[in-house]
Amino acid sequence: VGGGFGSKLNGAGKEGLTAGRIAAKYGRPAWLFCDRSEEHLDTGNRPSSRTQVRVGWKRDGTIVGGTVNTWGGTGVAGGGGGVVIPSNRYELGRIEKQHADVRFNGGGPRAFRAPGHPQGAFAEELMLDEIATAMGRDPLDLRMKLDREDARREMYRLGARLIGWDQRRATGSQRGVMRRGMGVGSTNWNRFPAQAEAEVVIHPDASVEVRTGSQDIGTGQRTAMGVVAAARIGVPLDVIHVNIGDSTLPLGPASGGSVTATNTSQAMMQAAEEARTALLEKVAAQAGGEAGDLDVRDGVIRRGDDELMSWREACGLLGSAVVGRGQRNRGSDRTYGGEGHSMGVQFVDLEVDSETGVIHLHRIVAIQACGRVVCRKTAESQIIGGVIQGLSYALFEDKLLDRRTGAMVNPNLEFYRIAGTMDMPRIEPVLWEEGQTGVRPLGEPPTIPTSGAIACAVYNAIGSPVRDLPLRPDRVLAAVEGGVS
Repeated sequence: VGGGFGSKLNGAGKEGLTAGRIAAKYGRPAWLFCDRSEEHLDTGNRPSSRTQVRVGWKRDGTIVGGTVNTWGGTGVAGGGGGVVIPSNRYELGRIEKQHADVRFNGGGPRAFRAPGHPQGAFAEELMLDEIATAMGRDPLDLRMKLDREDARREMYRLGARLIGWDQRRATGSQRGVMRRGMGVGSTNWNRFPAQAEAEVVIHPDASVEVRTGSQDIGTGQRTAMGVVAAARIGVPLDVIHVNIGDSTLPLGPASGGSVTATNTSQAMMQAAEEARTALLEKVAAQAGGEAGDLDVRDGVIRRGDDELMSWREACGLLGSAVVGRGQRNRGSDRTYGGEGHSMGVQFVDLEVDSETGVIHLHRIVAIQACGRVVCRKTAESQIIGGVIQGLSYALFEDKLLDRRTGAMVNPNLEFYRIAGTMDMPRIEPVLWEEGQTGVRPLGEPPTIPTSGAIACAVYNAIGSPVRDLPLRPDRVLAAVEGGVS
């Protein structure tokens, strides 16, 4: 069925354009099919990265500054290899940073959930744990000191309680075969403005049609738009029909950068309010009084506590449909990207087999703030999905390229491993709603801290850091036997 998301913002590619031309020529849909090997080779590379960090700190844990050098492997095309370190999560003093994209004879770069952020978080979180160990300090306590956000410090406290952080052993203190470790990481995601338009149509038959050109590729956008419109109008969700994903509809944002729900929700609220007001003006003209004195709650038109008529009766007064329209960031006025940034923390509990190097994940607690929760099930699903991608990135995924030719040598699911059902720990999503307003980004933030938190937990278990991803058994064994891997 293919995929969308931000990696497709680079363009359709030659094969996609060819399929489009064939469809246009013959007036019929064209089926483009790639087998697994072709899919690996065709979709570009998630940029690799190399990071060097040097920082200085005081005895009280204050980091005074340092240098960061990063390199991103971008294949045949430049750009897209940036590594987000230092982040805006921790107070790291004055940091001098240099970055270079490294080109090679391989596929061009493509965005992969939160581009550049997981790579940076992996290095930054492991660095903080190594500093804390050198100081003889609890790494969670160090993060609490350095973190910029009061709300995230509260998340740390909640996560520590849920994971049982008080049972965490000192780094490097275990000598048995199975060694338990705990780690923590944090996430932050800024808001990004995108143009969004919406229409809400109330029909005389009491149905409500919601229209926007944004698409639903598994993120629950269709449900979210229906919930927003129903809540704003004051009717049950079952009267709402959501029409999305067509170029004839009001313009919707692309599915990338976690911008879809944050921007379309506001446009949809405007459209729903305008349509609702038009309906109430019709009712007021019939019932007398002012439209501003009327309300719609639970599908009933009310004046104060008095019920005037049902939703169906009110719509029957229309004669013809009423249309409400809303928009955000039209033209050059692109300043709104949501009610604020998103933040979160993740805690990992695992065991490492010191004889085989195999990592056994037990639990991951993922606390995420995303503003007002529109649909809890899909919001929790986003968090769980982000964690799954993050742990697969941390433990398994490794695109191997021939050093001479740049060709991928493992373009199949036998040797390009991804996490499977039996690799899954218990993932516990926690939606943080305290002090949260509006709709905020959720798609990408949950995948950012996972690999760093897992790496810190492995470090805690075996006493030596593994500084390369994925955390393969051979790398873990090398760290167990000889120190840093």
